[in-house]
This record gives sequence, C-alpha cells and structure tokens, in this order.
Amino acid sequence: METLVAWVIFVVVAVLLGVVGYHFGLRTLRAVTAVIALALALVVTGYGLRHTTGATANFETAFALGADKVASALFHPLRLGYRVPGPGQAGWIVIAALLVLGYRELEAWSLHWQAPQLDTSKLAEGQPDIKPYGVAVQLVDGLTDGQRHQQLAAALRFRLAAMEVRAPAILPGGSRSGGLATIAESSGVSGAGLAGAIIRFFGLLWPNPRQVQLRVWVEPVSTASDPAASPTAALTRVTIELENPRTGQSMATQTLPAADIDEAASRVAAYVARAIFAADPTTPPWCYGAPDGDDLWALLRVRQERVSAEFPSDVRRARSAQIEILERAVGNSQCAGVVKYELAQLYSVRGQNSADHLAALRLHAVNRERYPRFYRGRYRLGMSLEMMANPHFKFTDRTTTKRELDQILRVLSRCGLTVRYQCAESDIRPAADGTPEELELSTALRLELLGAAERELRGVQHQLTLRRVLGAALVHRDERAIWQPYITRLRLRQSFHDGACVAQLLVAVRHRQNETSSAASPDTGAPPPPEPRHPRLAIRVAAAIAGPDERIGLVVRRRRAQWPVPLTTDTRGPRDPSDRVRRLPLLRRTASWQAAYNTACLYAALAAESLAAGDEARRACEDRILVSLRRVVDNSHSELGRPYDLISKDPDFSTLRAAPHKFTRFTEFVKHQGRLDYPGFGADPDPDPEPGADIGAAAV
Repeated sequence: METLVAWVIFVVVAVLLGVVGYHFGLRTLRAVTAVIALALALVVTGYGLRHTTGATANFETAFALGADKVASALFHPLRLGYRVPGPGQAGWIVIAALLVLGYRELEAWSLHWQAPQLDTSKLAEGQPDIKPYGVAVQLVDGLTDGQRHQQLAAALRFRLAAMEVRAPAILPGGSRSGGLATIAESSGVSGAGLAGAIIRFFGLLWPNPRQVQLRVWVEPVSTASDPAASPTAALTRVTIELENPRTGQSMATQTLPAADIDEAASRVAAYVARAIFAADPTTPPWCYGAPDGDDLWALLRVRQERVSAEFPSDVRRARSAQIEILERAVGNSQCAGVVKYELAQLYSVRGQNSADHLAALRLHAVNRERYPRFYRGRYRLGMSLEMMANPHFKFTDRTTTKRELDQILRVLSRCGLTVRYQCAESDIRPAADGTPEELELSTALRLELLGAAERELRGVQHQLTLRRVLGAALVHRDERAIWQPYITRLRLRQSFHDGACVAQLLVAVRHRQNETSSAASPDTGAPPPPEPRHPRLAIRVAAAIAGPDERIGLVVRRRRAQWPVPLTTDTRGPRDPSDRVRRLPLLRRTASWQAAYNTACLYAALAAESLAAGDEARRACEDRILVSLRRVVDNSHSELGRPYDLISKDPDFSTLRAAPHKFTRFTEFVKHQGRLDYPGFGADPDPDPEPGADIGAAAV
C-alpha cells in the first residue's frame, strides 16, 4: 500500500510540473516547484514522526527516517525478492544529482515553450568596408558597402525595438493599448575573455532560453539593380539569415528589396518579427500572417505615419495614406488579423461613403471566420452588422453593394451566423424615404444581420465573465497576454462587458424598428434574434449612464409591448454621474466608456420617434445623448484620442446630423469637440462637411 501511494504521488507531481512547465512561464514553474517541495518535505517529516521513537527524536531525524522509508517504498518494485534497504549517504547523493538533472530538464522543457530571444550580437559584423564596383559615387550617397551595412544595423536596432503588436482599439479612431507580442532581444555572449568563457560554461550546465541569431548582408549596389536604367529603382537589397547559435544551423534565409536603408530596416524588422512570433507559442495566431512579414511591415509604417494635427483635414489625409499602405498588405490572403482589423477601423472612421463601411464589415467577417477567438474583432463585427441594419442607412452603388454583401454573407453563412449565403436582387431596393439614387436593404436581410449581431455580442459578453476569462487564460496559452489584464484589472473587464451589454439593447431597438417597418411587408422570413443576455444588468448600466428610463425595459420585452414605445420627458440624470467600478452586483454604477458610447447610440436610434412626439420628448432624448457622450469624452480611460472624428461621422448619429435645426445642442457639442481636438478647427482649408449635413443620406 505504501508503495502504491508513493508512486501515485510521484506520478501526480511529475505530471503537474510538466503541465505547469508547458502552460506557464519559468517563474511560475519555480514558484510551483518550491511550494510542492515544501509540501512534500512536511508530509515526509510527518510520516517520519509517526515512525520515530525515543527521547532523541527531532525534525531532522524524522525527516531522514521518512525520506528513507519513502525511497524504500519507491524502489520496492525493483527488489527482485530481496528487502530494499535505505539509500544511505552515497545513495542520497545520487538521488539528489538525479533530481537536479531532472529539474534542469524540466526548466529546459518550460523554456522550449517560451518565446525565443533574438541574438543581435553579430548584427554589425561581416561586411567588408570596400567601395561598390562600377557604380558612380553619387548614386550610392558616397557610402561603401560596409558603411551602408553599419547604417542598416543601427537603424535595425531601433526598428526591432518598435516592432510590437498591441491589442487593437475597441472603437474606430481609438489608440491601442496592451502589448500582445514583442521581440525579446539578447546581446549574446560575445566576450572572448575569462568572463565570457565562464558564462558559456555555466550556460551548458543550466538551460537558457531559445535564441535566434540574426545576421544581415547588404548586397552590393552593382548587383542589386541597374541605377542607370532607373534612378528611383530599389537600390538596396538585404539578405537576412536567422540561425540557431547553438548548432549553427540556418533557420531561414530571405533577400528583401527596398528603396533605401530606412525602408530596408523596417522590412527586415517585420520579417524577423514574423519569424519570432510564429515560433512563439505565447503569441496569438492573429498577430502574424504573411511569410515575408509584409503585413507587419505595413503595420509598422502606419504607426510611423503621424502628422501635426492642426486641422481635421491633416488627419484625414494621414488616414488615407495609412489606408493605402494597409490595402496593399491586406491583398495577401495570409495577412495577419490585427492588420485587417486596423484597416477596418480606418475605413470606419473615414466613412466617406457606404463602401467604406461595407469594406470594414467584410474585413471583420473574414477575421471572424479565420480567428473565432479574436473577441475584439467579433465585437466590432456585431456593431458593424447593427450599423448596416439601421433603417436610415443608405447606399448609392448597387453593383458595389451587392458584390460586398455577397462576400459578407458567404463568410457569415460559413460561420453559422446567417442562413442565406448571397444577396438577392430584391434585397437591395430604392429607399422609401430618400432620393431616387439612394438604396436600402430589405427588411428581411436587415433582420437576419441583426440576428447575427446579437449572437456575436452575446458570445463576447459571455466570454468576458470572470469564469470564462480564467478558463481561457489557463487553457489557451497563446491568449494569456490578452486575458491577464482582464483578470487583474476589474475596471478593464467590466468596461468591455458593460459595453457589450448595452450594445445588445441597441440591437434590440434596431430589431423593433425593422419589425415596425415590416408590418405590411411579406419578405420577413428571418427568425428573431435571441433575447439580450442579462437584460436587467444592461438596463441598470444604461440607467447609471443616462438616467432611468422605462422605455428601455419595454424594448427588451418585444412580445408584450407595442412599438414605438411611449416617449417620456423625464430628464432625471444618473444617480451617480461619476465613472466608478461596480464592485457589488446590484449597484447602479459603471466605469465603462464603451457602454456610455453605446448608450448614446441607443438614444440616437430612438431619436427618429422623438421627432414626431414633440419638442419636450426630443429634448429629453437629446439630453440623454449628450450626457452619455460627455461621459465618453471625460473618461480618463477612454481610448478615443479625438472623439470628434468618430462622433461626427458615426452612422448611428445620422438622424441627429440630418436635422441640425432640431438637434441644435448636439450639433453645437460636435463643433465644440472639434475645436477641442483641433487647434485650427473652423479655419480648415479643406474642411469636412458640417456635422449637421446629410452626407450621402445618412450613409456617413
């Protein structure tokens, strides 16, 4: 019996340490090992005390006796008919040595599943300092090949440090926060003296993280291109070699063309980053894509595309340049998911026409199919679907609209979100309340898109519960960098969770609006979307932001209430107007700026009914919109660097922009925010249309 118990404990501890070494880092493994060692020492000592007799018994002798008995029990299956004695002093030395070697292999196992380090110690070596043969000096800036190599190495060190993939923003136009994947650099052991020899010796005895050594070679200009034929041709070609410094085996080799040394450094950094991220089991799969790193290079260039934002037109032109850069990278089918997400956000915040929003929706749908656990992308997919289902959203080009919708529906049907896989001709029809050139979607298609949006938002909200976050952090090691902030920071998780809750209320309002418009229409065959998950929580969050409103509860109970709901003139504000974390379940408070923005969109969706209800109801609805938007702007944790860019073009506020003479305070709020965000607002040489103008019939 003692033998069985000893072997069961041995196997359980070995499996536990192996699992910890695979799923967690070296620091966690050492902490767990120390705790297990202490627990086993206490158990062995207690076991020895039960078998110790005499007045001289103490913890030392008890531990020694217990250890001898445990060792005898472990070696009992090997007795071969003989009694197994205690190991003795020599035996314990051997056992201790075996335990140390076993723990060394355990740490080596753990380091094998961690991110490799980049060894840049050989980066500036190996290039001869000679003049390029047969090329005029003025064509290569008078630099030798060795000098160009040194210039590349210096620029590359800065680019490698800047090559970081961060968590994308939740709303278009927002700033990124939270690192997902970075390149861990190591200078290597390049010393030739006694210190370097000692370090290398102990490195053989104790495991070190995996390393990837980087070498670069600048091809001579005479073999890179023909500068006489085209002075603007790519004059720089860089050969990259990644090798294992322990074995000297080459891991990857690539030659990249570039226009100059600066571009070459960016391309090399992106290629190296892609190789490191692909070999890192802690990097999410949507952080890397194209084998040559062209998508990460485009992302790095986009981050460097910054202007002095004095006028809105300056930022608009910079965003257009960013879109052009990312569009070339997204053409690759293997493009990283974060790059597609970034381009979709830029399309949404630019919002020049309906084609921009359709392109953004298509990119989010592609990400949903390829990366179903990319929950920020799924959240944006749900919000984009809600936007398309807005009865006031208009289209102008039938051919482009049908082509984009066909692609979107095919992807959504493969994901199981929609029944139909293509758009029928009758799904795009002339707008009932617009000009003859304007088009709108059929009610049946809008209802089906809303059903997909509700399912996606429910999935995001369900994933953001503490139980699911903890489970994802334990099971999915490549997502641990994503979920760890949601575990340690209640504000972060609660903000995103509350935003998804209120977003479902917004989808419910859109559904009721489309149900009303389909009362006499025979083309509604789509099933209704599921009820909002935890509607009481969503109603409390909306009430904490904009004040209590009985209409919101009526919207959720769609089968027991009529639409439009009776509008109220109650302008009572929230009980607690400050942004505070909800630490108890039933508190009426929230710190979510995402929920505040969705609440503003929720009351903007009700603005159409308020126009027909009278001035008091319209003012009450406008009050709630402004209260919600001020909470977004004033929240210190908001990702929106320039709220004007999003608020002035968001299609959810199209009803307010289309009637500036009725929603005068909203129009003034948008103009005031523009003056805060841009010093030269109002004197812009290339201004945006007025916030109240009906651009593209509510398409922007």
